[in-house]
Amino acid sequence: FYLCIKSRSFAYITNSAMDSFRAAFLFLLFGQIHATSLRKTTSGASAIQQLAQQLPFGVTRDLFQSFSICGTCNNWKRFGEEHDGGYLLCMDSLNASELKAAYSMGVQKHDKFSLDVYKNFDIPVFQYDCTVSHPAQICDKCKFFPACLSSKFPGKTSWTLKEAIDQSNFSNVPDRSLLMKMDIERGEWPTMLEADVSLLRKFRQLLIEFHGLWKEKQHAKFLQVMQKLKMAGFKVAHVHGNNFVGTYRNGRFMLPRAVEVTLDASLPLMERCHDPNYELLDAPNKMGYTDIVGMHTEPNLLEVPVVKGN
Repeated sequence: FYLCIKSRSFAYITNSAMDSFRAAFLFLLFGQIHATSLRKTTSGASAIQQLAQQLPFGVTRDLFQSFSICGTCNNWKRFGEEHDGGYLLCMDSLNASELKAAYSMGVQKHDKFSLDVYKNFDIPVFQYDCTVSHPAQICDKCKFFPACLSSKFPGKTSWTLKEAIDQSNFSNVPDRSLLMKMDIERGEWPTMLEADVSLLRKFRQLLIEFHGLWKEKQHAKFLQVMQKLKMAGFKVAHVHGNNFVGTYRNGRFMLPRAVEVTLDASLPLMERCHDPNYELLDAPNKMGYTDIVGMHTEPNLLEVPVVKGN
């Protein structure tokens, strides 16, 4: 009888211990579930906040993305001035024997670019600017035309890009045999928009300073230009911001208001484009002031559209 009572008491104590263990286990389990729920809620709130900062799909977003780096260059060289007026050329495929001529559109008060091109490749360099009466740089194979690629100078000579190339007598050269630097203070947009793709294919590399990127009403026209350059085979290889004019932001996206862009038609297309990065040879246009870094042109994972199957 004593053994029976003791046995039942032991069983009762054991069952009570088990119930306590189960209760403690359930308490911990519910705690973990609650913590996970909180993390998901916090993560969800963060995701919503990030999404709220994104640009909707459309022209402005596409324009930002058109300045993403899509061509890889391994060998850069700076041509032109140490600060404003200097540009990075990709030397990976620039063979002097394949280049026929170079063009410097907009020379004004400095044009060391023309001299550097002549010294490196020993090719003719044609300089254009209707705002000055003489070239800023003289070299043995340099030729100056007092003409602009813009119609915003009444009373001045104004040519299309085709007319300017025709005047140099290099219209019939093979494709990818010309170089061009262009800094013509917003004249680049209409000039490139009206240029034929067949003419653009004459160039191997383009160095263009694009202005006015904050003017959202003109983004559709700007995007047309970038799409035409892509159609002509060019990939964006480098973007440097001009620190004279500040930055343009829209959501998480950011570009300088004016950018110096290296476009190369000979580089292979990258599997995935990325935000512009700062190169060692870059230098601020406005000497003594901080340069612009941290451009954001590519969407992150939350911004990539989901393509659903049929």
